[in-house]
Amino acid sequence: MKRFASVMVQCLMVMICPFVAAYGQGVDPLREDIKNLVVRIEAKIGDETSYGAGIIFGAENDRVHIVTANHVVRHGNREGQDVDVRLRGLREKPLPAKLESHFDVEHDLAVVVVPNAKALGIDLNALPFDRVGEPAALTRGDPVFLAGHPNDMRWSLSVTPDGFVEQEDDWLRFESKSLFPGHSGGALLNFRLEIVGLLRSDKQPSGEALSITKVLSTLKAWGYPVKLRKRFGLADIETLSAGAGHTCYVNSRGAAFCWGGNSNGELGNGTTNDSPQPSPVHGGLLFVTVSAGFSHSCGVTASAAAYCWGDNEEGELGSGSDDGSRVPIPVSGRLQFSAVSAGFNHSCGLTTSGAVYCWGSNEYGQLGNGSKVSSDKPVPVAGGYKFRSVRTGVLFTCGITNDGDAYCWGANTRGRLGSNSEKDSPIPVPVSGGLKFASISTGDGHACGVTMNGKGYCWGTNEYGELGNGSNTSSPVAVPVAGGLTFGSISAGKTFSCGITREGAPHCWGWGVDAVVATETDLPPNVPAPVFGSRGFVFKSISAGMVHACSLTRAGDAYCWGTNKDGQLGNGSKNDSVRPTLVAFQP
Repeated sequence: MKRFASVMVQCLMVMICPFVAAYGQGVDPLREDIKNLVVRIEAKIGDETSYGAGIIFGAENDRVHIVTANHVVRHGNREGQDVDVRLRGLREKPLPAKLESHFDVEHDLAVVVVPNAKALGIDLNALPFDRVGEPAALTRGDPVFLAGHPNDMRWSLSVTPDGFVEQEDDWLRFESKSLFPGHSGGALLNFRLEIVGLLRSDKQPSGEALSITKVLSTLKAWGYPVKLRKRFGLADIETLSAGAGHTCYVNSRGAAFCWGGNSNGELGNGTTNDSPQPSPVHGGLLFVTVSAGFSHSCGVTASAAAYCWGDNEEGELGSGSDDGSRVPIPVSGRLQFSAVSAGFNHSCGLTTSGAVYCWGSNEYGQLGNGSKVSSDKPVPVAGGYKFRSVRTGVLFTCGITNDGDAYCWGANTRGRLGSNSEKDSPIPVPVSGGLKFASISTGDGHACGVTMNGKGYCWGTNEYGELGNGSNTSSPVAVPVAGGLTFGSISAGKTFSCGITREGAPHCWGWGVDAVVATETDLPPNVPAPVFGSRGFVFKSISAGMVHACSLTRAGDAYCWGTNKDGQLGNGSKNDSVRPTLVAFQP
């Protein structure tokens, strides 16, 4: 009982710590970004003065465009005659604004514009427009925060989270002890302080906001220059990642946990002790995504900063040295990342602008910068491509461009680059076949991808049937996965692969040990078959490691199966399991 209580206290503290770390210190960049987008609006409507908030959503032709709640600037048929706006950088200077003719009473939307921005001292280039979140990702009980001017307390961002209740059509509903007059037209934020809604209500206890998705689509339909956008795409966010002998996970509140082997500090908990159940990653950082590699791990925080921890013999932590670390340390260069991938002895990250940088070992050109010189700091991948996804494997890397084209670089033994040759390449080369991919994954000696229409393809080493095409012949070109399944995603492991169908059913193929790819059918191991004991589960993601695999249900529960000698299944034991087993003490 003492051990159980200790683990639960640890988990509880780590759930709280990100909020303390993010909101309890002097200056937090996430808070500053949002405050710079939220304006104060005051309108004279007849004999009344109305005030509230608004969100800057665009800037064009020396004009700042702001969306607000219609009831802040209109009362019935009466419009605000004198509308003033205050920006945080010019907080004591009221700026005259124009009330636009577009408005929507049903959705309580209105637009105001501040002209002559440059002359008024507004730096349009400094506005952080990449702060939009995904309303559909919210689940009941998730923490939400409010940004506005409650009781005229200007540029206030709540510290204590309110609880999300539900989304009904375009409306987001939450329980609140933080709502006050002055919040209307302000921003509803998720735990990463991304805008998910425009606040409509300003009275406790029932809060209501219009989904930011609906807000932006309406503004675009009205013809306004919308610049608000997402920093993190859902396709880039990997919240459960199986590595060689360990697993890492980010929960719905941004706290990171790892479990399994820890001889190099890859769990990030400040020790080198293995852990058969989730162990909090040290530092209380607020993570968006995490990646478990061979003997190191990496993650990206909500402020788009990359951190790595674990082994660093080849510079795979990107810290500018070869010193390993048992706790997260920042990747050098101060680049803004939306995703990161930890491989065998190198790592790569996707910046918010779509560029890929890699660091670590480069013996086979896996850093993709045109050389074979290793680097302990991020170096840009050659070619000037704009990527939307990147994954590192063993001695090679693959990525998908914004156009859906797949490129790989590095070692090409048995055709793992998919370029129809076995020649190594220190620069990106296209995967042959002209396929358009939605996602990609790299393993030990093979890679797999899912096309836009959900069809699976793999290429490279196939000694154990890991390509899933019914043969054991390696292929330097992409070959279709057998079975006619429609996949949501595929993950390439060491000598096996696993995929999730769009219906949420996990399938695996290939070989490693029986426990990894045990199935409920008599199908040969070189074609997809349902995972043993998975009937009735509905999964949303899957990650294949060296000798184990893990998956997340649509309800957010983590399950793992396979070899467990290092505790990488996270079930509190070191016993192997042929069927998905629930991760202990769900973080």
